[in-house]
Amino acid sequence: MSLASEFAVRRSVVVALPKARAFDVFVNMTAWWPLRTHTIGEAPGQALIVESRVGGRWFSIDKFGDEDDIGRVLLYDPPGRIVLTWELSHDFRYETSFATELEVRFVAESPERTSVELEHRHFESYGARWEDQLALFAGDGAWTYILRCYAAVASQGRQEV
Repeated sequence: MSLASEFAVRRSVVVALPKARAFDVFVNMTAWWPLRTHTIGEAPGQALIVESRVGGRWFSIDKFGDEDDIGRVLLYDPPGRIVLTWELSHDFRYETSFATELEVRFVAESPERTSVELEHRHFESYGARWEDQLALFAGDGAWTYILRCYAAVASQGRQEV
């Protein structure tokens, strides 16, 4: 095992939603992902899709309808967890030659509160640049910000997304 495999970015947020609803809101990423600032491709993002099955795609759709792959669904186990590959290189281009993993667990704290626990791991896939990528994703503008966006939408209540 390489030294890099020992490192991961871990973030969590608690939302005032039942576990199943917290999961549903999370996988409907178009409703909460900050597509204006965190998107793949040249054109502004319009949607972020997670296909609800093992082997499904995780991809974005830009304002012109073009699709950009991000990764694949490795595990789809509602309402407990989802595991996705992140197949974006250090310059955020889709690369099938490597993958990191993103695991999100949904843990009920009560019938109406859920802890959403995110772990991004396998930074060794970035080779010599793994430390830079780890620092990037550990920064406030990455998963910390992304989970804040999710929590803001989740906190709006039980409206359909």
